[in-house]
Amino acid sequence: MTYEVKNQLRSKSVVTVVGSGSQLITLSQLEADARESVQAAAITSVITSTDGIWTIRRGNDATGTLVLDLVGNQELLLSQYDIAVSNGSTSNIYVTNSGANGTLILTVSKTSTYSPALTEI
Repeated sequence: MTYEVKNQLRSKSVVTVVGSGSQLITLSQLEADARESVQAAAITSVITSTDGIWTIRRGNDATGTLVLDLVGNQELLLSQYDIAVSNGSTSNIYVTNSGANGTLILTVSKTSTYSPALTEI
């Protein structure tokens, strides 16, 4: 399984995961640079394709809190309806694809602190 995280300072992060198996995305991987420290992340959109099931959990492994199970092709543009999946938002994100192939694109909003403080940038 391969993945890529694209971060924006004081904005969102987009995580793209391709393949089968499992992948841990830590909150620190959502930091745009050394000035940002991410304390929480809420899922604001999900796009999937798979011949199996994408499972998204909050925690470090398959024992984490189940957040979403997504079968086949899905497009959940939650932010359009002012919805964010934030249960366990202070935990890492653990994703699993039970199929042989698949792509998962997660957009997350972040709660962060900045050094120097935002007013000093």
